[in-house]
Amino acid sequence: MAPGSAQPQERSQRYGSIFASLAYRDFTYLWLGQIAHAGALWVDMVARPLLVLALTGSAVHLGLVIAVRTVPSFGLGLVAGVVADSFNRRTVLITTKLIVLLLAIIFAVALVLDWIVLWHVYLFTFLRGATQAFDQPARRAMVPSIVPKHLVTNAMALSSGSMQVMRIFGAGGAGLLIAFGGIEAAFVAVAAIYVAAIFFTWRLQVPDHVRKGYRGVNSMLGDLAEGFRFAWSTPSIRGIMMVAGGYFTFGTAFIFVFAPLLALQVLDIGNSGFGYLMAAMGAGGVVGSLALAVFNPRKMRGLIAAGTLALVGLLLVVVGATSYVDSVFVVFAAVVVLGLGQSWLIPIVNATILDSAPEDMRGRILGLLSLDRATAMFGGAVAGFLAAGIGPQMAQMFFGAACVATAVLIVVFYPSITQVD
Repeated sequence: MAPGSAQPQERSQRYGSIFASLAYRDFTYLWLGQIAHAGALWVDMVARPLLVLALTGSAVHLGLVIAVRTVPSFGLGLVAGVVADSFNRRTVLITTKLIVLLLAIIFAVALVLDWIVLWHVYLFTFLRGATQAFDQPARRAMVPSIVPKHLVTNAMALSSGSMQVMRIFGAGGAGLLIAFGGIEAAFVAVAAIYVAAIFFTWRLQVPDHVRKGYRGVNSMLGDLAEGFRFAWSTPSIRGIMMVAGGYFTFGTAFIFVFAPLLALQVLDIGNSGFGYLMAAMGAGGVVGSLALAVFNPRKMRGLIAAGTLALVGLLLVVVGATSYVDSVFVVFAAVVVLGLGQSWLIPIVNATILDSAPEDMRGRILGLLSLDRATAMFGGAVAGFLAAGIGPQMAQMFFGAACVATAVLIVVFYPSITQVD
C-alpha cells in the first residue's frame, strides 16, 4: 500500500503522533530489524573496547581499533551509496546482514576457543566496518518509500530511538553477560541477535525503486560523480553534512574511546560499569528520540542541527569535568543528559538529506554521508593519543570544546545553514 493511502493514515491516528510511522507495515519490519541490529551493535560496542583493553591495556590501541572500523567508509561508503541506487535495496540489506552474521559466528567461535590475538581484532573490526558501510544507505534510503514525506523525521527519530533503547538493553545486557560469562558470552550473543535482524529484514515487501541497474564500473563512477555534484549544489545537503562532520570527528570519540577509559581508569567501575554507563546514555537518548518524534520538525532543521552540535559539545565538557568529582552518580546523571542531546542530531541530518534528494539518488547522497563518518577514524585516533598524553578527562573536555567551536564556525561562515529546512 502506498505511503499516503487512507488506511495507514487512520491507523497512524490511533498510534498517536509519537509512533505514527509504525502504522506502516514495512516500516514496522524495518524498525524491528533495526532494533535487532542495534542490539547486536551495542553489545559489540561495549565488548570490543573491553577486549582491546584486556589484550593491550592501551588507550592508543583503543583509538586505532575505532579508526580501523571507519577506514572502509572512505571508499566503500561511496560505493555503497551507488549500490543502494543501482540494486534492490532489500537484497542489499539481506546480503549485508548475512555477511555480518557469518563474521560474528567466526569471531565468537575463535574467541571461545582462545584463538584471538590483537591482529584478529583489527581484521574483524575492519571487515565489520566494511559491511556496515553497505547497510546504512540502503536501509535509510527505503524510508521515504515507506512513509509519507511529513513523517520522515518521525521515522528517523523512531529509528534513532531503537538505537537508544538497545543502548540500554544491549549495553546493560553486555555488562551483565561480561560480568557472569566473560567477554566471550557477549560476542556469542551478538551472533544470536543477528538472526532476528535477518528475519525481520526478510519480511520486508518494499516495492523496488526506479533504478538503472549495474551498467559497468565507468557508469557507477559517473553515477557517483552525479551524486557529488547534486550534494555540492544543494545548500541544505552541503550545510547539514558540515554539521555531521563536526559531530563524527569530535562527538563520537566519547563512546568508543573516552567512556571505556573513564569507566576503567578514572571511575574504577569495571567492565560491567562501562556497560551501565552506556545504558544510562541510552536512557537519555530514548527520552530525546521520543521528544523528537513528537516535535517532528520540518522547518529550520539546519539551525536545530547546529545548535544540537553545540549543546552536545557543552555536555561532553560537563561529563569530562564531573569525572573529577568523587561521585559516580554525578557522572551518570551527566551522561544521561548527554544521551538526550545526541539523540537529536543524526535523525535530523538524515531526514534533511532524504527530503532534499530525489528517490533515485538517495542512496548516493547517504553514501556521501559516510565521508563524514570516516572522520570518526581521525577523531578516534587523535582521542586515543591525546588521552594517553594528557589523560582521558582533559582530552574529553578538549573534544567537547571542539564540537562547540565547530558549530559556531559553521553558523558564522555558512549562515545559510540557519535557513535549511
